[in-house]
Amino acid sequence: MTVLASDKPSPGAAPRAGATAGAGATAGAGATARPGAGAVALRWLGVAVAAAALWSTLRGADFPGVGALLASAGAPMLALALVPNLVARMFQAEASRRVFAALGRPAPFGRYLSLTLSTEALGMSVPAGAALSESVTFYLLHRWCGVPGPQGVAGLAARRSLILLGNAAYVAIALALGFGHLERASGPLLGAPWLPWLVVLSGLGLLAGALALAGALFSGNVAARLFAQLRRLPGRRVRAYVEARAAGFAATDRHAAALGERRGALAAAALLLLGMWLAEGLETLLLLRLLQVDISLAEVLSFEVVLALLRAAAFMVPSGLGVQDAGYVAFLGALGVPGAVTVGAAFVVVKRAKEIVWIALGLLIFFAGRVSCREPPAARRDDGA
Repeated sequence: MTVLASDKPSPGAAPRAGATAGAGATAGAGATARPGAGAVALRWLGVAVAAAALWSTLRGADFPGVGALLASAGAPMLALALVPNLVARMFQAEASRRVFAALGRPAPFGRYLSLTLSTEALGMSVPAGAALSESVTFYLLHRWCGVPGPQGVAGLAARRSLILLGNAAYVAIALALGFGHLERASGPLLGAPWLPWLVVLSGLGLLAGALALAGALFSGNVAARLFAQLRRLPGRRVRAYVEARAAGFAATDRHAAALGERRGALAAAALLLLGMWLAEGLETLLLLRLLQVDISLAEVLSFEVVLALLRAAAFMVPSGLGVQDAGYVAFLGALGVPGAVTVGAAFVVVKRAKEIVWIALGLLIFFAGRVSCREPPAARRDDGA
């Protein structure tokens, strides 16, 4: 689960295309610059951390026992592991569709589902994938769904605030049901009795971030303030470039203010995104039940919120590989699950195999272009300003 996203992206990641999109960028915003030495080093660091954490997690497992657990579940039943992610992505796609429909850019649900599966696959398959996923989302919104630059920026920023709000609500539900379990597990896990309260503070931070982002966005002048700052940059050519895109910044503010008045559509999208988070939490419960682990929903939610935060913190590691897996094994042991290392290893195998399937499908849609949507003529004529 991508907490803090992906696209469900990480929650703190603002639309990276924002600065350029607000300036009236269109399809060209999808082009990416060659990564610098720092970015390459960060990616290799992520790979190294993932490999070390994964080895640390699996080295104590009874691999014949892992195979027995998987065999006892059976391939047909394990195929059910694919369902919760599909449900979560459908909630996410429908939320996006409603946000952009409120901006006057309706498109069929299938286009948003294809876009969501594609960008989620990119986000899960590369280090710091949330940032790439957000930029590609902006590009595909224009190419596949006919959303011009200014509306794309306004809609993505609004959706980000709703993702944060849904995440905060999910943390609140998880704490309401599982605070006691988390409190009992945090001692033997890390000797960290403060862990539950850290999660409480994180939930409050998510709520504050959602309200702050929404307040700034729907005020209708955030792009204007950014434009004013960019105009102060040194260099005549830079300032000329910014000045030429003044209309795009103004249009972004206008669309954001209009979207803020569509409270019904925003509320529906927020509920759908809460459903996305809950579906991802229920996925863990389903996988553990398939592996014959007797565990309650409250217990699962108690550690899912913690591991989501951990995954977000390890943003340089693709899908939190190894880092999040080690957390699952540790929490299963802390909650008293027999053979926690072996069960955890089997759980990791199923979870990661499920992710590989969805990554493969998403990349197939993205690279092979197996979607029916194309840029409508109206989108080419209207820049959204």
